[in-house]
Amino acid sequence: MRTRFLLFGLSAALVLSAAVPINGDEPIIPPTISKVWPVGMERGTTAQFTLDGRNLTGARAVIFDAAGITGRVTAVTAVPEKISGPRAGVDLGAQVPLGKKQTAQLEITVAKDVEPGIHKFRIQTPLGTSGIAVLDIGSLPEVQESAKDPGAAPQPQSVDLPATLVGTVSAPGDADNYEFTGKAGQQLVFQVVASQLGSGLQSLLTLRDSAGKVLSRAGENDTRPDAVLTYTLAADGKYTLTVADREKGGGMDHFYRVNAGALPYISEVFPLGVRAGQSATVDVKGLNLGSVSQVKVDGPKTTEGWTTIPIKIEASGGEPVNDVKLAVGNAPEIMEQEPNNSVSQAQTVSVPVTINGHIGAHAKSTGAADEDYFRFKADQGEHLTIEVAAARLGSPFDSVIGVLDAQGNPIPRATVRCLNQTTTTLSDRDSRTEGIRLVSTSGLREGDYLMIGDELDQIANIPDQPDADVDLKGIGGLREAFLGTSPDVHPVNTTVYKAQVLPAGAEFPPNGLPVFQLTWRNDDGGPGYGPDSRLDFVAPKAGDYIVHLKDVRGIEGPDFAYRLTVDRPRASFSLTADPENPNIPRGGSIPVKVTADRFEGYEGPIAIEVKGLPAGLRASPAEIPAGQESTVVVLQAAADAKVDEPPAPIRFIGHARSNGSDLTREANEGAPLQVASVIPPPDVVVTTEPREIAIEPGKEVKVSLQLERQNGFKGRVPCLIENLPPGVSVVNVGLNGVLVPEDQSARTFTLRAESWAKPIEQPIYVVAQVESNSSTMHASPALMLTVGGKEEARK
Repeated sequence: MRTRFLLFGLSAALVLSAAVPINGDEPIIPPTISKVWPVGMERGTTAQFTLDGRNLTGARAVIFDAAGITGRVTAVTAVPEKISGPRAGVDLGAQVPLGKKQTAQLEITVAKDVEPGIHKFRIQTPLGTSGIAVLDIGSLPEVQESAKDPGAAPQPQSVDLPATLVGTVSAPGDADNYEFTGKAGQQLVFQVVASQLGSGLQSLLTLRDSAGKVLSRAGENDTRPDAVLTYTLAADGKYTLTVADREKGGGMDHFYRVNAGALPYISEVFPLGVRAGQSATVDVKGLNLGSVSQVKVDGPKTTEGWTTIPIKIEASGGEPVNDVKLAVGNAPEIMEQEPNNSVSQAQTVSVPVTINGHIGAHAKSTGAADEDYFRFKADQGEHLTIEVAAARLGSPFDSVIGVLDAQGNPIPRATVRCLNQTTTTLSDRDSRTEGIRLVSTSGLREGDYLMIGDELDQIANIPDQPDADVDLKGIGGLREAFLGTSPDVHPVNTTVYKAQVLPAGAEFPPNGLPVFQLTWRNDDGGPGYGPDSRLDFVAPKAGDYIVHLKDVRGIEGPDFAYRLTVDRPRASFSLTADPENPNIPRGGSIPVKVTADRFEGYEGPIAIEVKGLPAGLRASPAEIPAGQESTVVVLQAAADAKVDEPPAPIRFIGHARSNGSDLTREANEGAPLQVASVIPPPDVVVTTEPREIAIEPGKEVKVSLQLERQNGFKGRVPCLIENLPPGVSVVNVGLNGVLVPEDQSARTFTLRAESWAKPIEQPIYVVAQVESNSSTMHASPALMLTVGGKEEARK
């Protein structure tokens, strides 16, 4: 279905005939979009938009993620800009080239039957496709915020509901007020759409009556940036909705769209899921749903990994304005039975099981927030996966889980011994970033564990230069924490320990550094889980165990629904491919990195297949080796490949086997507009000498790379060495890495295999980067690397 939508968008888009000349003094820079304004429109209409970006000249098509949305670029205008100076602290003789700054006028038409919500699109030019831009397609009439008179006292803007209110909290501390007439008994919904469109607004909504009395407020304590306020009016009269930023921020990037009126809205669903292959009836609560209080759903026959299905309701006022999805699981489903608020009251369950429950479903005399306990049996050494699905399904529940022994005591999981210490420097780091800057990397190596606060991380790469971040292991660009710990914010000067992970209860002489005792506990489950928790539990002995579940903030509510699953692990993996829209130069090659997130102990090889490539394009054979996390797929375009063809939908498929069963997964599952485009010939072609190398553990080997500059390109070229196996790294490269200066066309670099590197044979690639605001990457032919002897490596 996704492919059909894409091709429809292509066939309906306007093709501009203007050609883009290749300037021999500038690199080939694919198009980029930095801003789209406005950020939405009403379906069934045609609207005009302005795009800010670079290298938009000759735009051929606008490609959308859904049928029924078409667009055409009607004009492209150059924007004069002052060119900035060299990059301070990197190379005083270098400057990153920029594509030509431009604005484009875009006309978009949306059919009346297009699904409302967030939609995505790319712009195609002769230089390739742009990154994704987003647009909110609404089903209500749109009301634009009126201009404010800076010399007058602010007055509420009169509006008729239902409508989508479109505006901007344009200055810090500002607020926008909308006045409307309401009737007694009306169930009103005010739904903010902002963060998904790139807005910085942390929305706060306030509803007041004609006397200024606050009737309701939403967003104050919400962890989600977009607030939703629902309220039933008690009397006819005038009311005012105020839109503000909860942090009292503001600016032109604090824009919003508010769907407002007596709209169908689903506020609660229970249970939050259904078992695969079975039918179930779920309770539905909300506003303006008419007589609908239950919905029958059918789970798909089979499911693998995280699977959801939408809830469809046809209320008298139309479809609900919010999308609600149910999870689909494989385990038998049961309901939580209260009271189960203590160890002695723990509800007994049989594994495998999915428990549907609430935190706060029943009031307790103690006044404390609800906590749920569940008792199960496990054999010694038995592996079980315990996970929560709540926030991913729209529940406000922010879970934390722990596994206790039969008496309710925490169970030791591991002892973390600190061996030496350093500190963070340069800047604060959030809970997502994979890179972290350390004062010293002395004594550290790839694969070492680091204890940063209460978070256990693992080093993915240590750069061979002082002015660079240490890369920590992550998934999809998000940092991954280990042994149940959760990523956290780390200010500058946070102490960092090199850590040794030992069995629980391990004994060793003290060294003056801390020792951390980890138990079977988890707050956030890691990339893809958000606030939902997940544990891979191994029973230390046969007997009874207890799962303890609560909200990490110590709060509760009747809508704090959850699904708690305890099941035996199923070997699996998921894949991400980057970039999602490869622009491949005619006669050239580009790398696509495919990364695996391995589940339930699957460590075997994963063969990667590329589907959908048109004539003239081909993909190199690629495999993620056993125990490794990524590989490089090289996409090549023939010298006669056509550059004026529409982008082709492509898919990266991973194939593996576990316990005699086939495992097949698609990279970026569900991501729209994954397309490959052919662009003009590359600015550089990179090769290596030799084409095969062997290295013994503990030894070094030299490799030479050669660059051929084309199209009159004369710039410097940074190079990366990709797809190196564990324990092999580039050394002695200095501050600028493997860099080929402007006046040179070759460079020799050194590879070193650590003494612990395992025998292996796999291809590696030199990737040359043509720097710009939208850099292009150019891969060499495969350089076959053998660690250890060939016979040993192939075992």
